[in-house]
Amino acid sequence: MNKIVKRTLGHFKILIEHSLRPYEPTTQHILKRMIMPICQDIRTMQMKGTKNDSWELLQGLAEECKAILNQ
Repeated sequence: MNKIVKRTLGHFKILIEHSLRPYEPTTQHILKRMIMPICQDIRTMQMKGTKNDSWELLQGLAEECKAILNQ
């Protein structure tokens, strides 16, 4: 798996973990530490990634979403 894909999935997992915590992180924290890095990763994938990278990312995101839905 490509570094870009791993990094993007890692940021997505962090976003999920924070959303499941009993307290709410600040909007600035979510934006700066989770959303902006994901956006940067997606932009990098758009510029430098391959179709295979995109497919791996979609599969990884689907797995994370499946795990949330099965809780």
